[in-house]
Amino acid sequence: MSLRPAVAALACYGCRSAVLRAVLGSTWTGVRGLGVQRLQHLAGPTRNFSISQRRLDSTPRSADDFSPAPALQEEMGDQDGDGAEKHWFLEVEPPRHPPSPHVPALPTVPSDAPSLLEPMIKYVYQDMGLDDLALLDLRDLDPPAALGRNLMMLFATARSERHLHISSGRFVRWLRRNYKVNAKADGLIGPGELKTKLRRLRKRAKLMGTNTMIVPGGDNGLSTGWVCVNFSTGEGELGETASFDAGGRYSGFGAAQTGTTVVIQCMTESRRAELDLETLWRVVLKRGLERGKKVKGEATNDKEELEALVSSKIQLTPGSPASQWQALRQASQQQRYFSTLARRLQAQTEAHTDHAGETQAGVEAATMETGAAKDGFVELRREVDALHARASSLSQERFEALVTSALQIESPAPASERLALVDELLLTGQERGLAIESGDMLMNMIESVVTSPAYDADMARAQRNLELLFAEKRCAMQESQVMRLMCAYAWRGNWDRFWDTFRSPPRFLARRSAAVYELAFRLLADSRDVKMCREAVSWMYMDMRREEPPVLPVGELYRSLRACVLVADPGAEEMIYNQPFQDSTAVRETRSIQRNEFVRVLKDAERQRAALDMASRSQAWAKALPREQPRQPAPPREQPREQPLEMDAAASLHSALLAGRRSS
Repeated sequence: MSLRPAVAALACYGCRSAVLRAVLGSTWTGVRGLGVQRLQHLAGPTRNFSISQRRLDSTPRSADDFSPAPALQEEMGDQDGDGAEKHWFLEVEPPRHPPSPHVPALPTVPSDAPSLLEPMIKYVYQDMGLDDLALLDLRDLDPPAALGRNLMMLFATARSERHLHISSGRFVRWLRRNYKVNAKADGLIGPGELKTKLRRLRKRAKLMGTNTMIVPGGDNGLSTGWVCVNFSTGEGELGETASFDAGGRYSGFGAAQTGTTVVIQCMTESRRAELDLETLWRVVLKRGLERGKKVKGEATNDKEELEALVSSKIQLTPGSPASQWQALRQASQQQRYFSTLARRLQAQTEAHTDHAGETQAGVEAATMETGAAKDGFVELRREVDALHARASSLSQERFEALVTSALQIESPAPASERLALVDELLLTGQERGLAIESGDMLMNMIESVVTSPAYDADMARAQRNLELLFAEKRCAMQESQVMRLMCAYAWRGNWDRFWDTFRSPPRFLARRSAAVYELAFRLLADSRDVKMCREAVSWMYMDMRREEPPVLPVGELYRSLRACVLVADPGAEEMIYNQPFQDSTAVRETRSIQRNEFVRVLKDAERQRAALDMASRSQAWAKALPREQPRQPAPPREQPREQPLEMDAAASLHSALLAGRRSS
């Protein structure tokens, strides 16, 4: 009686079976049968008013009939024992990863290289996660590089600055832990050093405050993008020994260096592309091998053999996606003079077939030809087809003229057909090596699209795309190009692009000349838009004075400025020349005139114009006056000569008489 509460207390059937088997032994079969019979008695409720056919056909069975066979009992007992050891929910298969179609091409380790090199390369690729591995065998350099003798260099690319420093630190610790190698990591920023630098940076930023001299986005010494890990392998404890030359004479002493110097250059992708150390070391290795051959007396004329030797020692990474795309672009820019695309040949074949069919309708075809001859776009299309069929030479000037004509020719052709022809011409120019993305070409296309007679939504979308391409080139526009685009945008009424073009020269630190200002004032005056003229005069006149040197309002510029001011305020000129009478309201009118912005602009322009006219007149008068002859210095006056002492008798008598008169 005490067995049933114990059995009921055990919830797990496997645990209950194991306990009963260990305690009861051979009597476990009967108890198991009782359990099965009890389960049969505890079956679900039956329907009271229905009897199943299976019950009617079945015969009553005893409790012994529910017990399984002995062999089945043993099998079930074994299964229960196995289930007690490992449950079904623990039987989980290990994950199966699908095979990757991309097999990494790791550099091949030379046979005489250190044994450390192969597991190191696998660790760098698999555990560190660095890509684009390149191995350089520089052990034949003579004299050796400054990094050490028997140099072997491995290049790898990290995904980011954080990935670079974390992986480099782990790599140094991995070498120290597994191979007892003390590697040096130049450029590595450790966690403690990074915290110190960040703390100093925050302190410096707090002291500097809002200083505008701080360059935004600068690294401030926190990032280098380059970590150089270097160590030496197989270097024993050797003392200094004497050295002797080939003749047996003493040449010096020193410790001979053995082993291999291994250098791992870990860089970010941008830093690696900027430095391009692989090309540098390739040139150094080639020069060293050539020098070694000359020292040994071998011939160095075979360039192919030398290149093959250099290539065997340098295992560069396969081309990156960027370099592959650049190679495809360069290949597409090759000139093809005597070839035609297959689709063009197909189009020409279809055109000839259609033409053969059209010749059967004689009168109708002649009428169509006569009508097409009046359409300039149809003639241009025929000219382009003939250019493709005959493979005629195409100059840059002729190419630009065809593109401009396709967009601006007077024709009922819609914009879609014009743009399709332009696309075909651009493809032809690219195949023949012409400049299709130059600044002048893009400028001509933008002007042609804006002033096209078939301007619609498709043309507007093409205009935006061309403007985006030109903005990405970041090239300064010439003054003539600025004026052409200003005229085109003003003619189309796109004043937002007009002002953007007018402000483009200062973005490249260029000066706007008087011609640009004159054109802007003239186009604004022609628009008759009072609001726009008011806003433009208020800041454009100040920009004229800020130019270096200042733009003076004289000549055509003054007349265009005056016309724009009169559109903004028609009474500005009258306020200048017709002053109000001196009465009670004169003071208020005078103040309003003095505060009028357009009156002040005209007054200042008149003052500068008058001063410039006065200066030019004074210069003209100075040139017209005859120049005075410089005075010659007067000759020195002759001094009277002294008379001789000898006198005649008359002179002596006359002097004696004069002396007597004075005495009397």
